[in-house]
Amino acid sequence: MAKKILLAEDEKNVILGVRTCLDAVGYQIEIVEDGEQALDSVRREPPDLILLDLLMPNVDGYEVLKELKGKEETRDIPIIVLTAKAEEEDRQRAMDLGADNYMTKPFKPQELWDLLKNYLPEHDA
Repeated sequence: MAKKILLAEDEKNVILGVRTCLDAVGYQIEIVEDGEQALDSVRREPPDLILLDLLMPNVDGYEVLKELKGKEETRDIPIIVLTAKAEEEDRQRAMDLGADNYMTKPFKPQELWDLLKNYLPEHDA
């Protein structure tokens, strides 16, 4: 059964790039375009992994991290931050809130696949 990844991202070109990358290796992907939708999606059907942008409308990625990592039922879902925020203080804040990893945009598909294999090892990416 394909692993489900939730992509919380509001930039269309990044959505297209990630979707193309993940579809190519057989991951099931759900896309939401703001933090509120991400929280709703996780409550409905928790994914195997979350790719999370920090800069989104309504509820930002930091709040999503705080909410999900603060609850027992969602704290173990791996969250990889995928963001244009490349400053060390942004990375540190995300990690302090519970992010499992941090990747800056732009990224290469192989980098994303390699990172995902660490969190979803039984999938042949």
